[in-house]
Amino acid sequence: MEYRQLTEKSPTSILVVKNNRILYANPAFLHFSGYNTTEITGKDLIFFVDTRDHEAFHTFATHTTDDTSLADRGEFRFITKSGEMRVAILFTMPIPNSGEPATLVNLVDISEKQRLEDKIQLDNERRRGIIITVAHELRTPLQPILGYLNLLIQDPKDYGILDDTKKILERCLASVDRERQIINQMLELSVLESGRLRLSYSTFPLATLVNSVLDSSGYFSKADITLDIPDNLIISADMDRLFGVFDSLLSNAVNFSRPPREISIFYRPGINDTCHYISVRDNGIGISESAFSSIFEPFQLADAAKLSRRYDRIGISLSIAKKIMQMHGGDITVESTVKAGSTFTLNLPQDAQNTKKNELISC
Repeated sequence: MEYRQLTEKSPTSILVVKNNRILYANPAFLHFSGYNTTEITGKDLIFFVDTRDHEAFHTFATHTTDDTSLADRGEFRFITKSGEMRVAILFTMPIPNSGEPATLVNLVDISEKQRLEDKIQLDNERRRGIIITVAHELRTPLQPILGYLNLLIQDPKDYGILDDTKKILERCLASVDRERQIINQMLELSVLESGRLRLSYSTFPLATLVNSVLDSSGYFSKADITLDIPDNLIISADMDRLFGVFDSLLSNAVNFSRPPREISIFYRPGINDTCHYISVRDNGIGISESAFSSIFEPFQLADAAKLSRRYDRIGISLSIAKKIMQMHGGDITVESTVKAGSTFTLNLPQDAQNTKKNELISC
């Protein structure tokens, strides 16, 4: 009777089930389902479950008959008496009832949470669609502008262009090219968030990849760079995507550092040889600890009001880099001291190719 009084006042649904038949349902479940006690008692619990979840529920119900002291849980869709679909998490545990084995079921209604998640997902899909459409529309007119500017700058005499005018055109070209890069980043971020990107794995020397990034963008001429990566270290990853990740980290390291710019790139193996750790350290302006998580969000910069203007950044590259590392089963972490510099570390599982998409490995 004491237990019954507790269940009668419980805000969550509580059932006692034997051989899948409901022996008892508290008022919270009556409110959840819309049925009264007479309509519920003796019914098979699966009667209230959405038909789309019947197979999964049958498997779950069979498993809960095992003799275990630990609660099992499952998430299912239910159909109320009025026809409304609701979502709930079930927690079950074996109990004695009148001297015979039965199952105690706690049902937690998460319908509102599920609706909010669905709405957020729909909003995100719409946002990605808008970004992709706008980015494509912006990129189309940029192509002829880039072409004409390059044509004028490469052959100024034939077009009667003076040196002062050429300098102005070169500044215009740099600005247009920057806009093109931003648009391409927006498109890449949208594709990554949509989950449609597939990695193309290959095995290659890590030092070779890093050196190609340094050479292609001329980073050796922009900073004093030290490289400490074993020449014989072979990794498995998507080379093109990892190239972009290193390029983003090195670009940030150069742009956010003050002369003399000192950048070091170094490697260390993970515990039990499960992960690769590759770090990029700079002597730049640093990042406050409160901004460690936000800098990996799209369009976020530490001290954005100053940095976006001074360094011509919009805060997409780190978000893209982090998503690419997560697709490899890894991550990016940061350590930093304001006015002293930052260290960004890539955590890459050694067996990244066999990890599930977006499954983070504990390194």
